[in-house]
Amino acid sequence: MVAWRARIGLIKPTHRGKSFAYWYKHAPEGVEIVPTFIGFRSEKRESFLEGFKKAEELAVQLKDVGCDIIAVSGTPPFLLKGLDFEREWAAELSAKIGLPVVTPMEPHAIALQTLGVRKVALATYYGNELNQAIVSYFSRFGIQSEVMPGLSTTGQSAGLYTTSLLALDEVSHMDVYRHCKKALAGMAPVEAIYINGGGWDAAPAIDYLERDLKIKVVWALAAEMWLTYHMLKIENPLSDSGALLSGKYAPAI
Repeated sequence: MVAWRARIGLIKPTHRGKSFAYWYKHAPEGVEIVPTFIGFRSEKRESFLEGFKKAEELAVQLKDVGCDIIAVSGTPPFLLKGLDFEREWAAELSAKIGLPVVTPMEPHAIALQTLGVRKVALATYYGNELNQAIVSYFSRFGIQSEVMPGLSTTGQSAGLYTTSLLALDEVSHMDVYRHCKKALAGMAPVEAIYINGGGWDAAPAIDYLERDLKIKVVWALAAEMWLTYHMLKIENPLSDSGALLSGKYAPAI
């Protein structure tokens, strides 16, 4: 039996293998990961706001194939709608399918709180609207934010992003490392770096940033995975993914 401990249903925002690969690579024995994709192809507001219905349809399909929990990725739609909407949407979907639902933004705030962070630097590839939405979002949890400039590889923005979805495919963990390190050097002191977005290859940069800068790092996908396993009551400590996933921190849930 493949999924004798749990079967996790993933709803990913874009057709990118690397964000699914992060979950697959770190799945412990007895856990199966079932991926689905909303398929966003635009960085525009209208595209993101159309994704909720598709996510709900995918959640029903994942329920039908025997998943035990649904994890939804892709923060922009929820940032545009806000924390109250996110909680209401998750509760209604959970009641509809009879499964717990992990949404994309609240796990990040829970992770920062669990690490004891009260002031964080935000690293994204977003423009001002989404960055300020993160600032407002974290303020609901008593967390103060300092915003790094959104990463731009081409010098041209695209919709709500400072780097297009297509260009993000070429952003490596080395680019993420350099971007965060350079921006942090010119900022007021913070207690952690928060890296939003699964479009860039941030995972391998986490350990390097924590070791070199002596600072905690919370990456969006890592926080979602961390909370999902805790909700399943499955221990999944990792040695290569930063302090959050080391096994030393558990959310108060």
